[in-house]
Amino acid sequence: MTTKTKAVAYCRVSTKDQESGYSLDAQEHLLKDYQKDRFSIVKTYRISESASGRQIRKTFNEMLVYVTKNKIPVILCEKIDRLTRNPKDAGTIDEWVREDRLREVHFVKESFVVNGATKAHESLVWNMKVAIAKFYSENLSEEVKKGQKEKIAQGWFPTRPPLGYKTVGESGNKTHLIDEDVAPFIKKMFEWYATGNYSLSRLEKELYEAGLRTRSGKKLGMSKIHMLLQDPFFYGKMRWNNEIHPAKHAPLISKDVFDKVQTILRRKTKNPHMQKHNPLFKSKIQCENCGGLVTWYFKKGHWYGHCNNHGAYKRCEQKTCIRQDRIEEQYAGFFNVIAPRNEEVLVEIENILREEHAERIKDREKEVARLNGLLASARQQKDKYYEAKINREVPLEYCEKRIAECTRDEESLETALARLGDKNDELLQLGLAVHELAYKSKEIYEQALVDEQRLLLSQLFTNLLQNRYEIKPVYSKAAIFLSTWVPKLNEDYELAKSQAVKGKGVVFATSSPHWLPDLDSNQDTEIQSLGSYH
Repeated sequence: MTTKTKAVAYCRVSTKDQESGYSLDAQEHLLKDYQKDRFSIVKTYRISESASGRQIRKTFNEMLVYVTKNKIPVILCEKIDRLTRNPKDAGTIDEWVREDRLREVHFVKESFVVNGATKAHESLVWNMKVAIAKFYSENLSEEVKKGQKEKIAQGWFPTRPPLGYKTVGESGNKTHLIDEDVAPFIKKMFEWYATGNYSLSRLEKELYEAGLRTRSGKKLGMSKIHMLLQDPFFYGKMRWNNEIHPAKHAPLISKDVFDKVQTILRRKTKNPHMQKHNPLFKSKIQCENCGGLVTWYFKKGHWYGHCNNHGAYKRCEQKTCIRQDRIEEQYAGFFNVIAPRNEEVLVEIENILREEHAERIKDREKEVARLNGLLASARQQKDKYYEAKINREVPLEYCEKRIAECTRDEESLETALARLGDKNDELLQLGLAVHELAYKSKEIYEQALVDEQRLLLSQLFTNLLQNRYEIKPVYSKAAIFLSTWVPKLNEDYELAKSQAVKGKGVVFATSSPHWLPDLDSNQDTEIQSLGSYH
């Protein structure tokens, strides 16, 4: 009798709805049936995307420790995006399989195996699949934001209100009312500070002595007071994503009092002045040595910048003046990092995205049909118990309980269907736009006006660091995504090209379904911003 190879199964879903439905069980059955005469599954890991990122990472690491310690050579998983959605984890898996020639990772639905003998073009496929999975892994936040946007449109704050208010109502119909126990303290806080006679430290002390406590019963600190004093919620508006929206909750203070408080909070200098010019890198570069912001001045037709820590008590020992055009010369390298190496690579990325787009539509249609079937069943059950309640065929209490259960199931299924809203075309266009933007970013920058250049810089970098005449970029989340996987893609492409058999075409990537993860994964806002800029 042939001895079976030991393996572990790794099952992961993208939403709580899937976890409570069939997806985890379906994955587990799929993996158990996969080459059952060859593999023996000794342990199964099940994890939901609704778990925190830390928990997901913990389970992933626990699995690797377990298979290494117990010398289990095979990991079975449904698809690549179920195992990993970031290059870091993909690198960890890659190192694990290459440490032992017997180790393998099988992605069952994709008929794809990663092991120490993986060829260059297969490695290219592996890395690109991981990168695209990462690109789409945050679509869930887009759906959450959609719900938040609707809540705001209705005039209600989508999350917990600040101190001084309380939430009432059932899930999906919650509103915010004034908390009569805490609201008087918040009103005093604004009124006292509006007089101009209170510092934040004095306000902290006075409020504590007056009896104000946080929801956990602790002292209200100065940082919390400072944050509350800037919140427009208290005069009847609400701030969301740095935008002010109208609201339906009752105000605690007048707009006049709020404005007085803001004036006092902002008064840092006695003689504020307006800056006449607007240099390209204003407020965008810091000195790496002292942390000071680089300030700019115009002289003899050029902008010059240096850190502002040069006074008698705050002098930077490495203070260096650098000309703006010298900084721009270094940008070619920054843009090259995030750009596909050539148009052939870009075209292949676009082809792969379109292939995956077609497959995703099929998967979505199947899931919509399944959910609609469950929804119809839940509604039928609900109607049945309503009818039983009216005819008094079943005890009233039992009917009410089952109707409530059916209503919850109905709402859950409707939410799941909303999350499966047909975003395929939009996501496809976003993917195409982001990669084309990365490819043309240098050209766009060179042709743009100063304000447009500043906007592009803000999308690509969260900060720039000056070390004498060297500028170091701190990439935004969107650019980190591109800078992490595009260089690897370019490297793998060149490797595949160099290993191509003479007289035959270069094997860049094989056609494969399931390149993109399910639409219910989380999409990063900065990536959306980058795509919309294009």
